[in-house]
Amino acid sequence: MSAPAWTSGYVSDVAYTLGFYREMAPPMLNYALALGGIAGPSGALRYCELGCGRGYGTALLAAANPASSFVGIDFNPEHIREARDFAERAGLTNVQFVEASFGEAGQSTDPALGAFDVVALHGVYSWVSPAVREEIVAFLRSKLAPGGVVYVSYNTYPGWATTGPVQHLLKALADRGSGNSMQRATAARAPLKSLADSPNGYFALNATAKRRVEQMETQDAAYLAHEFLNDTWQPLYVDQVIQSLSEAKLTYAGSASVAENSMMLAIPANHAQLIQSAPDLPLRELLKDFAVNRQFRRDLYVRGAQRLGGKEAQARLDAIEFALVGDTVTPEAGWPVPTGTARLRQEGVDAILGRLRDGPATHLELQNAATAAGVSAGDVTSMMMVLVHNNVVVPCSADAATADRGPAQRLNEVVLDITTTADTHRYLAATALGSAIAVGYPDRLIGTIIRREPGLDDAGVVGQLKAVLEQSGRHLMRDGKRLDYDDATLAELTRSVARARDNVALWQRLGAFA
Repeated sequence: MSAPAWTSGYVSDVAYTLGFYREMAPPMLNYALALGGIAGPSGALRYCELGCGRGYGTALLAAANPASSFVGIDFNPEHIREARDFAERAGLTNVQFVEASFGEAGQSTDPALGAFDVVALHGVYSWVSPAVREEIVAFLRSKLAPGGVVYVSYNTYPGWATTGPVQHLLKALADRGSGNSMQRATAARAPLKSLADSPNGYFALNATAKRRVEQMETQDAAYLAHEFLNDTWQPLYVDQVIQSLSEAKLTYAGSASVAENSMMLAIPANHAQLIQSAPDLPLRELLKDFAVNRQFRRDLYVRGAQRLGGKEAQARLDAIEFALVGDTVTPEAGWPVPTGTARLRQEGVDAILGRLRDGPATHLELQNAATAAGVSAGDVTSMMMVLVHNNVVVPCSADAATADRGPAQRLNEVVLDITTTADTHRYLAATALGSAIAVGYPDRLIGTIIRREPGLDDAGVVGQLKAVLEQSGRHLMRDGKRLDYDDATLAELTRSVARARDNVALWQRLGAFA
């Protein structure tokens, strides 16, 4: 059966997956721009997400940034209905969801759809037709305010060069199947795997393509459908995107993944001179992608970029506040970065993390702590980028101390209520961060029990956890296998309770709960 004309070849018969991408949060955007010496938008923002899907990410940002206003736009009425229902249930008053194509939204004269400070697109740009990409550019040209920021993510070459044929074959198989897109994508995995397991042919000569098929075995069917079954799936070269977005008067401002802006952290040393000597920015970025075989980009563009002088740029960076959110144990193999791993001076890491254990601190305060331990100021900037890349520390909202935490707390109560029957909503809004934090299924359940029955001991919490799971018909899983409640599992769950008590305290510090 052919897709309805209004879809423009995009999958619409199954709902999009629920997710959140921290690079889209306003404090992360400002941090990335500050590192590049560019002034980002500040204060109460007007923020638009194009292709917001089911609206969960937009709602999380709205709850965590109550002084700003948010608009989510999607062409799928099922998505918009769910997004509106969720926002209403959470009591959010600073977000609205609009059912419209990008072309319709771009031509709208509704004041609610104009003069945005931030426009974000995640998982949209390389999955839609060239005509729809032109509509996106037209929307940005007419709806983004001067000084506004655009976040756009997309599949890119050369990273997809050897696995692009996998998408083509998967879609060809699915197009000849029956059922909805999820069912057809699931059925298409078997013949793909048969070919990938063969000792000869395409997959035998292309290990990356074979690994892609192996990954598909465990990936959610809805994700596979939306990732691979669109009629116009097309990875793009970065210089093509830079040229296209220049039609909306946009200037490339760097990656939203902060570590990817550092030559030291993101590019092999033997390619640095070649890239730095490139005559223009589009070629430099293209060379970087070939140097690391990049397959996905999260890029920032600015309309009328305000380039800051050295002292002003440093002052902007120095004033950004950070909070501790992740595991502070230094990995034995080194800290993961785009080029592999980085070895950080432990005394500097200890000084930064030690300062953050006392509460949020500015970049300058963390720099002073690390330089007192013998680390240079320049190294501190790189250290912070590595720690942010590994989600150990996160930039805070500029008004973290005064922002209303009520919206985030109401939304998170809805998330925990949903968790008792389904593992679908996996993030909590955090007002202190102007963002959201990922929380695993057991930790959400255990945290709910601890908060609602604070007097329970660890064994009592584990007993309640078993009861909740049994009542909902769900089970704890590991590596795709159901866990039995044997002595080893119960002991592990008891240890998890102690960790969860710490997590609840962290949630409270970050403004997720009272």
